[in-house]
Amino acid sequence: MKVKNLVKKPDNKALSGPILALILLVVGVALALVAASIAGGFLFGWGAAPKVSIEKVDILVDTNGNGFITVDVRNAGGSVLTGCQVTAINLDATFVPDSQDIAAGRSQTFTADNVAGTVLGDVYTFRVQCTAPNGQTVSDTKTGVAHT
Repeated sequence: MKVKNLVKKPDNKALSGPILALILLVVGVALALVAASIAGGFLFGWGAAPKVSIEKVDILVDTNGNGFITVDVRNAGGSVLTGCQVTAINLDATFVPDSQDIAAGRSQTFTADNVAGTVLGDVYTFRVQCTAPNGQTVSDTKTGVAHT
């Protein structure tokens, strides 16, 4: 009569603990690298894109109808913008400085004094236009109401 072995031998088909840990570590690092490259592409690509914005327009009118205009411009991109100029769309105004380079993240104030024909309560439109390092023109437009 044969006696069967009632004790089973361990199954050698399973992965050992250290090998399983190594596989999980490699997969985790790979996923982290993929996530970082995607996030970096979104963040750094956006931050380096040239962008300019007019943050504030102030139009002060004196009793003689002369306007004193202040336009605050910000370089909201990640590169230096050159030749930034502010123009008034519906008003004859000359701004100082005439043209200005603005570093990334910096602001510049443009002013125009004694602008004749500025009417209290009227809405005026201003545009800033700059050149990016790649030759692209970037601009922004903002309106302001003349006040005392």
